[in-house]
Amino acid sequence: MPSYLTRRVVRSLIANEPIVHRGCLRRRAYSTLTTTSASASSRHSSGQHVALTAPPTSQRRTFFNNFSPFGKTRQETLEANTDPGIDKLMELSKKKRMQARLPSPSEIGKAFTRFFDHRQKVKKGIEDTHAQLAVEALRHIAASDGEQDGHLSQLRVIVTPGKSVFTALLRTSEPTDTHVQLAQMLYDALKSSKLTDMRVSAARTYIWVLGRAAHGLEARQVMEDLEKGEDSWKLDKTTHPHEDTEEQEISVEEQVESEAPDRGTITRSQRRKLWSAVFRATALANDETKLLEILEIMRDRGYLPLAAVADAMVRFYVRRDNLDNVQSWYQEAWRLHTSTSRHTDTMVKEVTELFRLVLQWCLSTEHVEFGHEVIRLATMRNPPKIMWDAIFVWAAGTGKGADEIGRMFNVMENSNRSTSDRDQSRVPDIATINGLVEFATSRNDPYLAERFIALGHQRGISPDSRTYVLQMEYRLKVNDVDGALIAYTNLQAMDLSDNGDVPAVNKLIVALCNSRRHDFDTIMNVTADLSDRRARFEAPAVSSLALLHLRRDEFHDVADLLSTHASQYSSSERAEIRRAILAFALDAKTPLSRSWDAYNILRSIFDEMPRPQRTEIMAHFFRQERPDLAVHVFTGMRRHSRDDTIPTIDTYATAFLECAKIRDIESLEVIHNQLKLDYNVNVDTYLYNTLIIGYTACGKPRRAMDFWDDIVSSKEGPTYNTIHIAFRACEKSPFGDLKAQEIWQKLRRQKVDIDQAMWASYVAALAGNGDNELAISTLEEAEAKNEVEIDAFLLGSLLTGAPGQEKQAEITGWAKERYPHAWEALEKIGFDVDEAGMKIAKIDRSVTP
Repeated sequence: MPSYLTRRVVRSLIANEPIVHRGCLRRRAYSTLTTTSASASSRHSSGQHVALTAPPTSQRRTFFNNFSPFGKTRQETLEANTDPGIDKLMELSKKKRMQARLPSPSEIGKAFTRFFDHRQKVKKGIEDTHAQLAVEALRHIAASDGEQDGHLSQLRVIVTPGKSVFTALLRTSEPTDTHVQLAQMLYDALKSSKLTDMRVSAARTYIWVLGRAAHGLEARQVMEDLEKGEDSWKLDKTTHPHEDTEEQEISVEEQVESEAPDRGTITRSQRRKLWSAVFRATALANDETKLLEILEIMRDRGYLPLAAVADAMVRFYVRRDNLDNVQSWYQEAWRLHTSTSRHTDTMVKEVTELFRLVLQWCLSTEHVEFGHEVIRLATMRNPPKIMWDAIFVWAAGTGKGADEIGRMFNVMENSNRSTSDRDQSRVPDIATINGLVEFATSRNDPYLAERFIALGHQRGISPDSRTYVLQMEYRLKVNDVDGALIAYTNLQAMDLSDNGDVPAVNKLIVALCNSRRHDFDTIMNVTADLSDRRARFEAPAVSSLALLHLRRDEFHDVADLLSTHASQYSSSERAEIRRAILAFALDAKTPLSRSWDAYNILRSIFDEMPRPQRTEIMAHFFRQERPDLAVHVFTGMRRHSRDDTIPTIDTYATAFLECAKIRDIESLEVIHNQLKLDYNVNVDTYLYNTLIIGYTACGKPRRAMDFWDDIVSSKEGPTYNTIHIAFRACEKSPFGDLKAQEIWQKLRRQKVDIDQAMWASYVAALAGNGDNELAISTLEEAEAKNEVEIDAFLLGSLLTGAPGQEKQAEITGWAKERYPHAWEALEKIGFDVDEAGMKIAKIDRSVTP
């Protein structure tokens, strides 16, 4: 807290601005809407301070407020912090589900443009939820002019923001099938464009997304289809003057903006880059045969050698643990990287990443000899400093301690004698120490990590923000939350403009929320710091904070937290948060009011919550004997527009069975009435069975028997379970013995196989109406004909079905005298006694639909 306040005061002084404080700041710490500036991110880049203000809030609950079952205090919930244009795309998706009037294509086109321009501005990729909205938007635009003009209409929208769409896709770390679908739509719309750089960018983006989304084998087909349209593409067989003889990894912006000048033709350099992208995409598919085929195609066309291709081959065989091929291709990659006359920073970084990858693989697979060979190859020349850092990590991996690595530092420093350029001097710095600490963290060895940090102190190397981030990570791994907090405190004095600490701070928030020893204010201070910087809250952190607020009955804080951040998550991240809140709501230890709060959060924020989860919540409220809340949940499903949310037969069946358990006729009739109006559900025998069970349990067995007639007249007809259920209804219904005899006679006429359980259900139905004489005589006759064996279950069913103590006494006396062994077995099972003094045998007479 002191460091947070100090930083706030200093920023205010520098900006010559007062701090306006109204109410409790943490009440709105999550929301970006509490800032007096439209863009807090610009504040961090320009050094401007933005004061946070919050209106006074009250956490008191009143009994009659808001017409809520639990009397919530009315408070306005903050709007979602969504990207520009996304609201209109979401509106389109919802109206399509509702079959309502759709927004105009021009509105959707403008929203599409605003959204992707914003994602390019903030340098972020897109989640699968965003990609799905973009796909629906493009389909809507393409369909607006009919089939013939669809692509033209689509192109008019894409051309302006097209580069930003490609950039957003290329920045997506883990593309899904939805991203593939979006990339394909862009490619299909632009592959016949006269703008060469646009169609090349579309093709390269599509190929890249295919590879990252585990569809790499399709990338080759894309390239072959392009070359079939050679006339439209006008493939240029000459080398462009600006063409490089060696391809390097380029940034996202370069991939979509640094193509050759638009001349209407595809240059050889562009084709080579496209085939290189196909090669890398195929390498990710783990199909060696297909990969070697593409390698041969590139060799035949004169696109080889390429260092990027050799790098991809090394990575491919590393994933397959093929030592021989890793050795041969690594030597080829090393030769290509070191033989070029241009040693740019990018090239040095690429070869060092490959060097580090191979050494890590050697450590994990215990190929120590090959690792030493890689080291010897690198040290034949004086390697750059970043490569020395990788060598030190290799030394730590092979068992060398901090002292030995310290002596290796001296060896690196002595190598500077052969270098006259001071800029190329090799001296251990904090990046060297951080690499070693990161290795120790990966090995779950916090002691070794501390030794490396101490080694840095001995050499006068001060920790930087990355060091403290690593400290937080390895301390959290061993559940040292207090130690992680100390590292976090030290981190506050560092430059955090790159937000490199955000993942670790998110983990710290989760650990603090799960800890029982740290107070609420400590958690809020860490959380407020992230919010003040407009940093990303990861899904686990949001889940933990939401549960923390729910346990404190801070309903509106949960709503503000989720509405601010939930729209930025992928579908899997949203599902993770949803599952956490759902588990809290369904926990038997959670008070009912908090379960209701949790449901309202899920309903309002996570509109995509599927049917099974909503059904679980409904059943939970039934089990808590709050059928009014359960019916509310069911009605919410009934009114929903999503096909995966509206009730099905199973949903209705669950509701009817839960009503039966608590014997709530009002809720049963409400839901049954909704079933009558539901044209999406065709009532079958299974659902009729649940209705019979429900109405019988709720004291209306005669109404239940009406459904028996519906079943008999249906095409599907009754099942064995239906017959048992019908006999239970007859058992409770006035004059039900007559209906039971009618059903029984029909079974006998049709020669249906009748087992022991069916006999038990039938005689219980006879006894249920007080006709002990008929029930007993039926059993005795059946036994004489060897149709049934009198056992404990049958006697227990007969006794339980009999109404009144006098009738039960008659059956008890008869059973003891006529079947003493079966009765003795029943007595061993035991009896319960209800409030009316009636005996209930401890046998399982439950029926299932």
